[in-house]
Amino acid sequence: MQTNSGPIILVEDNESDAEVARRAIERSNPTNTLVVVGDGLSAAEMLLGAPGKPPCARPKLMMIDINLPGLDGIELLTRIRSNPDLRGMAVVMVSSSTEERDIRKAYDRGCNSYVTKPIDIRALQSLYVSVANYWTLTNIAYPKAVG
Repeated sequence: MQTNSGPIILVEDNESDAEVARRAIERSNPTNTLVVVGDGLSAAEMLLGAPGKPPCARPKLMMIDINLPGLDGIELLTRIRSNPDLRGMAVVMVSSSTEERDIRKAYDRGCNSYVTKPIDIRALQSLYVSVANYWTLTNIAYPKAVG
């Protein structure tokens, strides 16, 4: 059982997809808090901190789109995995891309899972709920470092 009480963070620049995710996840499991961040750089600053801003609490789960403005999802994943405090955090790439090079690059950089966004809105809702529920309710999370 997942012991991390942090939020689920969705890094998604498409406002419609983000709203679908928010509604579906919060309806499915009201104890999950979903934080939506619209670009990779803002997500990196939130997770890793920035001058004058400490990092946020470690999330239960990160869901990251690949094609983001500024800092793309693959580079964000690379930064996450280079931070020892975040290395074991669950990261799922959620993308419309089915390109083998994108999938390979995501796994090579350390994602835990890669799923493609369906076009149908009900299927998209189901995808977000399935991913969130698996990683927050079923999966046993990598233990956080003590101390």
